[in-house]
Amino acid sequence: MRDFQRCQPAATGSACPQKGPVLQLTPHRLELIRAAQQALHRATDQTSSTAERGAALADWQAAAERLAVALVARLESLEEDRL
Repeated sequence: MRDFQRCQPAATGSACPQKGPVLQLTPHRLELIRAAQQALHRATDQTSSTAERGAALADWQAAAERLAVALVARLESLEEDRL
């Protein structure tokens, strides 16, 4: 028996923390995730030139920041809804 199978009964018991609000991955957020992933792939592509990797790194940083802002805004609104 694998460890995963052994812990499943414990994970469904009353000792589990109460589930909180669910963060939905909307099409907009999924697009932000895809953009960041693609830019990171370009930034780490060793066949690209240094200039191309530098530009892709800037793209990745911008996409990651947009995603972070969108997620934080949504989490804040979920928190406000709970109050």
